[in-house]
Amino acid sequence: MKKTIYGILFALLALTSACSDFTDIDPKGKNVLSRVDDLDMLLNYEYRQRGFAFRTVMLMANDIQPYTTNIPNILSAKEKTLTGVLATWDETADRALLTATDETYSECYSINARVANAVIGKIDAAEGDRYKAKRLKAEAYVLRAYMHYIVVNLYAKAYDPETAADTPGVPYVKEDNSIDIPCVKSTVAEVYENILADLETALSLNSLPEQPDNTMRVGKAFAYAVKAKALMSMHRFPEAQEAAEASLAVNDFIYDQRPLIDGAFVRPKVDCQEDLFTAYYERPNIHAYTDEIMADFEPGSISLNHFPKIDESGFPIGLIIYGVPGLTMWDNNEYYMTTGGLTTVDMHLTRAECLIRSNKGDDLQQAMKIINTIREKRIDPYTPQSAADPATAFKYLKQLSRTENWFSYRNFVNLKRWNTEDAYKETLHKNLQGHEFELRPDSPLWIFPFPQNATNYNPNLTQNY
Repeated sequence: MKKTIYGILFALLALTSACSDFTDIDPKGKNVLSRVDDLDMLLNYEYRQRGFAFRTVMLMANDIQPYTTNIPNILSAKEKTLTGVLATWDETADRALLTATDETYSECYSINARVANAVIGKIDAAEGDRYKAKRLKAEAYVLRAYMHYIVVNLYAKAYDPETAADTPGVPYVKEDNSIDIPCVKSTVAEVYENILADLETALSLNSLPEQPDNTMRVGKAFAYAVKAKALMSMHRFPEAQEAAEASLAVNDFIYDQRPLIDGAFVRPKVDCQEDLFTAYYERPNIHAYTDEIMADFEPGSISLNHFPKIDESGFPIGLIIYGVPGLTMWDNNEYYMTTGGLTTVDMHLTRAECLIRSNKGDDLQQAMKIINTIREKRIDPYTPQSAADPATAFKYLKQLSRTENWFSYRNFVNLKRWNTEDAYKETLHKNLQGHEFELRPDSPLWIFPFPQNATNYNPNLTQNY
């Protein structure tokens, strides 16, 4: 991967919109972003750590235990903390009061402003190769669409076709937003319309590479993948299937876990062909996973059975850190998952879900073939599954999706999306030290609060729950 050019990023500290804490200022003298090559280096952003840890999101989806937090203390605490509220799915707390900052919110809007909008706003006037300029412009439009896709899925209600036009969403920040006027929230429908418009602009430039230099640069398969995910959220399933198939036509690789059984349990950090876009978090070994997510893995799951785990027999690390002995803590620094990106498996599952919903001709069997193709590379011993009806096929799809997307924000988004439909909504349950908790499909907890460092600056950011 090309080295990130930190000097250019530092020069852009002020190059953001009124929706963040920054302003758009050109330095006195010559603009440091006057060449196409400068903007190319700007797009070499390293999408890792900070906002892409998604710990609170994974905690809400019940994938992980509250990170390095004493669970008995959470259950007995008199004063509420945000971690405690999310761990126990407490709807009574004032989460906005407990959210001074939010790394994901800040990171997504910062990337949007300092990278995507900086490129979009300056590329036409930049000196240099015009074909390269067109490619960079397309990358930036996709990146802007994707950052807003993440934000609207975390901080607003899920898209409901009947109400989205009137549902408050998030600001959609473009390159020409005034620096003097705090931006307003778009409706959920408007956010998605802008996402699709940016993607269409990017694809119409016909310049995105099929094989980017690395998976932290935008390529054609990722552009179609973002389009497919947005259309899924909008319940436009035939179009989502078409976009997913366009993405898979460029890259349909599925990482095979079977060779890992007798070797090192490794997944490349940035160069895994399965990743369409990599935004990752270097997972410390002491993350603990919930019994509920572990139960979703099939008995023959290679991840469940062969991923290295911390052995507490000689040192009670779970008791020391979490106050609970015997937690499942996985011990591996070499298996990297894109916590904030998208993968080819996302597109295979998107296509399978659309086929199940269609249920025309042999669509159901085609969907099960996709599910089994993924499972064959994840299960040992492997036995194909079959389904005689859409409900059974959807049950298998949801289970596979849950385990494929663990340790990412994607489980949260999928569960939230399915909760808009009576046929697929579900109440989540968890057990913490003998205490039972549940998360209803219509709980306000599915919407994260805007952080205070944003709401204090922008009075238009009223909470969406």
